[in-house]
Amino acid sequence: MRIALALAPLLLGSTAFAAPTPMEAPQRMPGLWLMQATAATPAGSTSYHVCVGAAADDVLRRPGSELANCREQAWTKDAHYTYFSAVCEAGSSTASVKGRFGGDFKYNFQGELTTTYAPARDGVSAATIELEGRRLGPCRADQPVGKLLLQGQEGVGNLNLGEPLRPAGR
Repeated sequence: MRIALALAPLLLGSTAFAAPTPMEAPQRMPGLWLMQATAATPAGSTSYHVCVGAAADDVLRRPGSELANCREQAWTKDAHYTYFSAVCEAGSSTASVKGRFGGDFKYNFQGELTTTYAPARDGVSAATIELEGRRLGPCRADQPVGKLLLQGQEGVGNLNLGEPLRPAGR
């Protein structure tokens, strides 16, 4: 009996085995974010800036993302991680997406999304992408909210905060 009473606080207070609880999609703090998306493909990684506004934020939006036509989207959280799951249409395939993220989403976050295709899409049955984001500061005055700025496109050079945006070459 003493053993049971001694273990009760540990068992009742432990969240290590608790089921993740549902939550709303995380919202990043408004400002300029540097995002890095790394895939295990020949395309490799993509870095981009995005200006996040005070309105609803799509934290998983990135160039080339197939998460636009999804249903059954759900976010959950446990003591250590935030999880995402969805079922999406990807051409003639159905994509099941699972993600696990760490960080506070206010200043930084990191994690990975694994997408499983049924049937395989272009010979690929599963793909994993690592996402990392960090808030750099306020948005630049000339950067519209929500627009993704990719290095080498639309006059964007080095993605250093100190380098101004250049107009596209003519």
